[in-house]
Amino acid sequence: MQAIKTFATAALLLVATPAWADAPTLLSPETRNRCMQTLRDGLTSDQFWPSMHAAEALTLAGYGEEVRSALTPKLPNVQDAQHRCGVARELFRAGDESAVATLWEVLGSDDPYGHNHACESLFKIRQMGDGKLLRQHLADETLPIKQLLAAAALAQHGDSEAKLRIHDFLIGDDDNMARLAAWTMAVSGDSSDLAALRERAKSITNPQHLVYFHAALARFGDADGKTALQADLKHEDPMVRVYAAEFCGHSNISAALPVLTELLEDENLDVRIRAAQALTMLGTNA
Repeated sequence: MQAIKTFATAALLLVATPAWADAPTLLSPETRNRCMQTLRDGLTSDQFWPSMHAAEALTLAGYGEEVRSALTPKLPNVQDAQHRCGVARELFRAGDESAVATLWEVLGSDDPYGHNHACESLFKIRQMGDGKLLRQHLADETLPIKQLLAAAALAQHGDSEAKLRIHDFLIGDDDNMARLAAWTMAVSGDSSDLAALRERAKSITNPQHLVYFHAALARFGDADGKTALQADLKHEDPMVRVYAAEFCGHSNISAALPVLTELLEDENLDVRIRAAQALTMLGTNA
């Protein structure tokens, strides 16, 4: 029963496959083994957030039980509220639904330190509870990033006010907020967002911001977005390569496989992990 729950949870939390997606591509046993070794090494890394990304990738690849075994003993000992959110999120994603209680605990705390991460994690695992706590944080005008992340978590469940707030952040003057809005759209938006994304992208110059727009456009099948996202895989900035690799997988861009395979040797751990994730998402066993 637990294995079934893990599979169902992982399937629920996948970014939906685009209707225009490329056909599955065969992945050689050697490449798949390299991917799995990269992810398992990443899971045990002392770099916290890359290790959480490795946990995510392993769950998406069907290894939720392995993730639960690694993370369940850690959660009681993690003191940093932001890190507690990361561990709880990945435990939930891997099939331990009880872990969501940690996110509600952090979000309900008087200490604001973990609020952003709690909202982000709830968004990533598509949970909103009764919506009351998230709406309280959405109403907090003093912390726009928290507002946006709370809006993203609510918008997934049809909250029209939350959707409008995300759109307002997208078209606003703050490029950082706009790129975060684009990211939420890449994860859970739809093609109705395309026109606004294309228009706002015209004024974005920072490559670390622009890659989020490329990701969102690619997710909705925009040809220019797909081309730009693949070019981002070779960008000199590792932060750009990280997000490009992640969303080449979610956008099902099979043409990116050769470069993604090269990125398994990248000097940056997070790039290697996201490349391995994308490859396992794009490839089927040869």
